[in-house]
Amino acid sequence: MTGGGADRSVSPMRVVTILLLAFFAAAPSLAAQRPAAPPVDTTKVVSLRLTDGSELTGRVVAADDTSITLLTFAAARVTLPRRSIASWREQRGRVTAIGFQRADPNTSRLFFAPTARTLPRGSGYFADYYLFFPVAAVGVTDRVMLSGGISIIPGLSSQLVYFAGKVGVVRNPRAAFAVGGFWATVPDQANASLGMGYAVTTLGSDDHAVTLLGGYPFTTQGVANQPLFVVGGETRIANRSKLMAEVWKLPDEKNVPALFGIRWFGDRLAVGFGFVYVLGSTVDGWPLVPWVDFAVNW
Repeated sequence: MTGGGADRSVSPMRVVTILLLAFFAAAPSLAAQRPAAPPVDTTKVVSLRLTDGSELTGRVVAADDTSITLLTFAAARVTLPRRSIASWREQRGRVTAIGFQRADPNTSRLFFAPTARTLPRGSGYFADYYLFFPVAAVGVTDRVMLSGGISIIPGLSSQLVYFAGKVGVVRNPRAAFAVGGFWATVPDQANASLGMGYAVTTLGSDDHAVTLLGGYPFTTQGVANQPLFVVGGETRIANRSKLMAEVWKLPDEKNVPALFGIRWFGDRLAVGFGFVYVLGSTVDGWPLVPWVDFAVNW
């Protein structure tokens, strides 16, 4: 603005800061209010944290006004006073012949590419890629999830601002289909942005699956002449780890980036480590670029 008037424009960083603060303030209210003790349900596995700091895991098989009875994986029936339960949480997973196998809470994404799965209502995660690209996501409903973030790259006068959404159209244990889109600003480029609308399908279980994604990128100058395609896969190799890979075919590019590696995950924390290799590249030297990310789930 000229003529000495005050500049009333709002920077993208300020907008994102306000939206992220609102996001984190609203996310906890999406979760249902949890009772002080778990209900009787012989099909669900729960972990109880007791007031003495210990923890027990099993199924609640009986309860009354003053106590609950837990059947542990060692087939022991333990009766606990309700007042001894400090907190509890349901363990997502299933019981197998070798014990309880925990579910991966990160099935809505591969390393970077989205899958066709969505987050359950009220759950979410905070993730960080290469330390400089934090992002947060939340399940608004069981079929709708939103995410957003902002880069924190030193030396840039403006940062990348990122928003995304995904809607699950088909959801069953062996197949999922979703549509989504994202929008991002371009660092140090005034009034420049890019984005993409896409459709994605994931075939297989939460342990072993293939993901196929296709979409059309766009910028402020127009829509890409060719679509973007992603092929990805995941396979569980242990109770808390998966091998994963994703290959990106970018519009008007002969070189094809491929990302592959391993994810370790627990109930709340996940860490991904891998390498990026560009198929068709003639770059001299070590051809693999390390990839690192982590996520905190709730």
